[in-house]
Amino acid sequence: MAIVKNGDGCLNFCIKAEDKFSGLSLQSIDDYVYLLNDLDYGTALINREGTITSPDVQGVFIKKKDGRFAVIPGQEFNPVVFRGQCNDYPFMPSSKRYELFDPNERIRHSVEWIKKNEFIRLIKTTPYYNRTKEFEVLSHKYEYNTEAIAKQYNFVSDNIDVTRNLMVAYFFAYTYYDEKTGERKPLEGFDYNSPMLYIGSLRDLYYKAQSTVKDLSFQAIVAAKAQQTLSLNIPENWDYVKTLFRKIELPKDTRIAKNVYEQFDCGRRLLPPDYASKCAKLVNDYNTLQDDLVAEYCEMTKTNEVWLREEYEKLGYEIVKQEWNVPEAAHNIINKEIDDYILPYLNSNFIFRGVKQGQ
Repeated sequence: MAIVKNGDGCLNFCIKAEDKFSGLSLQSIDDYVYLLNDLDYGTALINREGTITSPDVQGVFIKKKDGRFAVIPGQEFNPVVFRGQCNDYPFMPSSKRYELFDPNERIRHSVEWIKKNEFIRLIKTTPYYNRTKEFEVLSHKYEYNTEAIAKQYNFVSDNIDVTRNLMVAYFFAYTYYDEKTGERKPLEGFDYNSPMLYIGSLRDLYYKAQSTVKDLSFQAIVAAKAQQTLSLNIPENWDYVKTLFRKIELPKDTRIAKNVYEQFDCGRRLLPPDYASKCAKLVNDYNTLQDDLVAEYCEMTKTNEVWLREEYEKLGYEIVKQEWNVPEAAHNIINKEIDDYILPYLNSNFIFRGVKQGQ
């Protein structure tokens, strides 16, 4: 049983390096990728080394290069990842979708960058961060990637998301994001939309694009669990990454769009109303910008700070000193999410392959 109580009474996920695991270290990401199958026989329960896995495995714990442990959902030797898009767009991270020489685009980019960092600051004050970063496997603490979390809630990011679940990819291929309502809706016409499915291999991404795909991570939040999401950090050369995926144009059929949408309860199963989504809404709904983040953005991008602050004033933004906080009662809600969804998920047949320490 990997769920234990801490001294403060909170539940924690912890696999101790003792007893039957004594002398073992966690499998590295290099070793994990090496054991993956090729794309064409990804679902095989035996790999090229003759190692056999169980069909019941839901995910693998691995050691990242910084020494923390990460979670890779899905069958152990299966390298396959999917991405669904409602058009054949580039694999371009949202952080790159700006024409920064245009003053209006510069302003929009700055606001969205500041809002993302306000969200990250807010998340770091909650149990999402303070509890899960203490999860432990063989003395390795959990890798909590706030940039990947921000991407999950539609903030500007260098990350793009892929999924280990084919039907989840179908959902995103057959739906679009309605900016007016903030919801995903099924495609109702195909004059401007062409649902696309992309199939890639973690093995290919790691070996062929290691200098481009800077990181991959699954985050311990309800939405990522529902979507079986892996977030890929791709700050550049995203067009090359796209060439590593097989592209399939899906049928332009409104019946399929409607059925896929309804299968996931109109998106509610994949986009649950967790408290992180309320944090995102809180940050986005207010016409305020944190003063120190304005200064940081201008220094980072060499933007004229006096000009930018004047433009904010024209647009009705108020520059404030205080940071966001969630009420104490919200901590109880978040703790319940972790206790009811995240801990049981990680404890439901996620595995690791231990190696002798020093190897």
